Amino acid sequence: MAKSEEEYNTLTCVQLRAICKERGLVQSGVKKVVIDRLMADDNASSPESFPQKDDDIGIILGSPTKVVADKSFVKTPAKSPAASSSSIDNYEEFKDDTHTCILFEGRSRYLSPSGLHFIANHQYRPSEYTHLDNLLNPFWTYLTECLPLWLAPNMVTTLGGMHCGLAYAILWYYCPDFDNTPPDWVVMFAGYCSFAYYTLDCMDGKQARRTGSSSPLGQLFDHGFDCICTLFFVATFSSYLEIGGTHWYNLLQTSLQFAFFMAQWEEYHTHVLPHNAGKWIGVTEVNYASALAAFVFSIIDRDAFFQRSMEKTFAPLGLASLLPAPVKDMEVRHFALCGWGIMALVLMGLSVQRTLCHPRIAGEDMDASEIRFNRINAMSKLASPFLLCAAAFIVPPSFIRTRYLSVSLGCALSLLTKKMIIFSMAKMPFAILQTDIFPFILATIWIRYDARLTKEGADFILGVLCFWYAYRLLRWVNVAINQICAKLGIYCFRLKKRDD
Repeated sequence: MAKSEEEYNTLTCVQLRAICKERGLVQSGVKKVVIDRLMADDNASSPESFPQKDDDIGIILGSPTKVVADKSFVKTPAKSPAASSSSIDNYEEFKDDTHTCILFEGRSRYLSPSGLHFIANHQYRPSEYTHLDNLLNPFWTYLTECLPLWLAPNMVTTLGGMHCGLAYAILWYYCPDFDNTPPDWVVMFAGYCSFAYYTLDCMDGKQARRTGSSSPLGQLFDHGFDCICTLFFVATFSSYLEIGGTHWYNLLQTSLQFAFFMAQWEEYHTHVLPHNAGKWIGVTEVNYASALAAFVFSIIDRDAFFQRSMEKTFAPLGLASLLPAPVKDMEVRHFALCGWGIMALVLMGLSVQRTLCHPRIAGEDMDASEIRFNRINAMSKLASPFLLCAAAFIVPPSFIRTRYLSVSLGCALSLLTKKMIIFSMAKMPFAILQTDIFPFILATIWIRYDARLTKEGADFILGVLCFWYAYRLLRWVNVAINQICAKLGIYCFRLKKRDD
């Protein structure tokens, strides 16, 4: 039942959040933020405020407001009459811009008021869980119950990310360019960190619900750390495959990071994040399998296993004669990377198929020209990460330090992925050509085609790019987090609500 602002002010925060829960709204924020959200829902549900016919009204995912299906405009009440004196009926308009096509991003480094509005009302929607997810859920819940109630969920996520960071640093020390195998204990420690990282990653959401502090910021933290931690997994596998200084390394890193970007790209267009392919295989299985693999590889002779031919590997089983001639001479590590590449292509193809056939892209009520535009627009948003990945293959791998190329490329792709994550929540347009891709692309062209450039000079250029992209990544994320915290009235690493 709709209430006036005065009536809402007489209620306690607990009562206000209980009303939000009943209506399916976000419960986080200080009292004024929660009241504004409830009043927005009251006005959005009011027939007088929305005179359109019922069949012209749609619901934006996770938002208590209504949206005109054709125009994608959201009307929400202004905070004060003075702030909206020029608007009709005291309303502001917020627009869902995910279908907007722009070539270059604007100069603004900040989230728009419309974007912050959508983030404040965003609700995360994962795909279905696998059998292993359901099996391990009681284990994750038990571990979460052991955490202190004062521990913020974002700190749980950060602790998981710190495991990856520590293991990555140790691998860097013992295997700087992925061309030698690290000590056995380092590989085993990397396996432990993989297990700890993903377990904590599964606990942060439960801690948020347990402490009543769920917020859209949690999704940014969770998926943001997942994004940067892909570099740790690349480093782990590359260290015992010893593929540094080759295009095999570029294949592994670009395929893994591009596939991760595509998962966020799919959520941007469908509002559902895919994390599994059926009931039997998903991110849980992949993460725990990688941890188990690291434990196993820490106790065997990795060089002897990965660098022998496929023919010798299958000979004891009597199956060597069944292998095609090109496969017989391949080393095990190269065959495994080819298998991963094929699997990554299949996963990317499935992502494209789901996205281009989704009702938001190709709905039954859309004509052919609109569907064609939506599909071209959706595919165009893959241009920037694709160009970054392609540029990595321009540089002769033996001419530069693999680590420098990996870090600069990894940070650049992580920056694009984090933008996609936040713009998906904010329903803001993601530009076809992101300006952050150009320094890396121009540097790789320079290194490839300048005959006067020495190896030391090429390494210096890539080293500068490492610092530049690390700064851009941290700066952009810091600005976004500060804006979101201010909008939601929360702290990043504290459960206490903000008074401002």
